[in-house]
Amino acid sequence: MKFLRQHSMKLAAGLVLMALAGWLFLHRAEISRDSVMAYGKGLPAFAFIAAFLVLPLLGFPITVFLVLAGIRFGLAGGMAISAVAIVGHHLAAYPLARKWFKDRGQVGFTAIFAAIHGPPYFVKLYLLALTNIPFRIYLGVGAPIYILFGLIPVGAGSSVRTVNPVWIYAALGALTAASLLGYVLKKRIKNPPD
Repeated sequence: MKFLRQHSMKLAAGLVLMALAGWLFLHRAEISRDSVMAYGKGLPAFAFIAAFLVLPLLGFPITVFLVLAGIRFGLAGGMAISAVAIVGHHLAAYPLARKWFKDRGQVGFTAIFAAIHGPPYFVKLYLLALTNIPFRIYLGVGAPIYILFGLIPVGAGSSVRTVNPVWIYAALGALTAASLLGYVLKKRIKNPPD
């Protein structure tokens, strides 16, 4: 029972990944480059941009939007829309966290932070805004970093448009390497070598 409590998030993530892998296996005949392209290109631009501006603030994974932005608008257009959305997220999250959440959400934010292993984008946005950091640093440093990290998923989505599998594999490799590096750094910070 103790093992389940300690590793509940990892077990849940593993089950979700196995279910997703099973679904992809069962529907592999329906999923093709052309079907992904048709879906991505068929997204209404206005609805996609509106969803990109709002949903990551509510906890929806931003990576999905970054990849779809690359598919729908290409690398340059996808990065431009991503940059506008990320700056918009910063402009919205800062006052929300400082005025609304700060008064009534310290316990809630602590619970969310403790429950989520490796905070997602929206948690980092709000938690950073709750600190005493000035807005100019919050926006001027935070937004460019998120925009830079958005280049990989937007590039992956864009490479689906241009049929260049090398870029897809390079982007997936870079994401994997970045994840492993983050994991190693996290372990070293928690357990410094003697």
